Amino acid sequence: MAKKRATKEALLSTAIGLFQKFGYENITIDDICNEIDVTKTAFYYYYKSKDELIRDYFSTDNMLSSDELSSILSAHDYANQVLRIIETRIRHVTKAGVALTKELYRIYLKDEVIPLLPEQGGLSEIVINLLERAQQEGLIKRIASPKTLSDSLCCLSNGILLKWIMTGGEFDVIDENRLLFEALFL
Repeated sequence: MAKKRATKEALLSTAIGLFQKFGYENITIDDICNEIDVTKTAFYYYYKSKDELIRDYFSTDNMLSSDELSSILSAHDYANQVLRIIETRIRHVTKAGVALTKELYRIYLKDEVIPLLPEQGGLSEIVINLLERAQQEGLIKRIASPKTLSDSLCCLSNGILLKWIMTGGEFDVIDENRLLFEALFL
């Protein structure tokens, strides 16, 4: 089991490194496999395509480290916990750089997937619950449902990320997100 996980992690980290260095379109599955000396069969065991690999890299499962989770939980109130979750997601996405983030959005458009929505289940429910608690404590004044607020946050973050992509990464996404979050929700 540990070897399988190591192979998948090696494929993922190697592919991301190659994409960042040479560009997504310039790297083939053969290039990825040759770099770490695995077969294409091994690649296809874990991923159906390069697009799936990119989506896996940007997934919530690969987002939260224990330090980031600790930072989220140490926020002094529920509204700031929500903000830290969004910021952690944005940091993870932008760490890959403009070109790979642009590729992610291309994949989302092709697959007709709404980007940056917390995946169904765990994280989405946590954000909704935190928003509800923040409303109950008067930290968030908006009277919309926590689900509507959560969806609004995702749309806000997507807009900011798209602007960041289109400007070639010319501004601090975290600062922009925090400014608009505070203007709209606090």
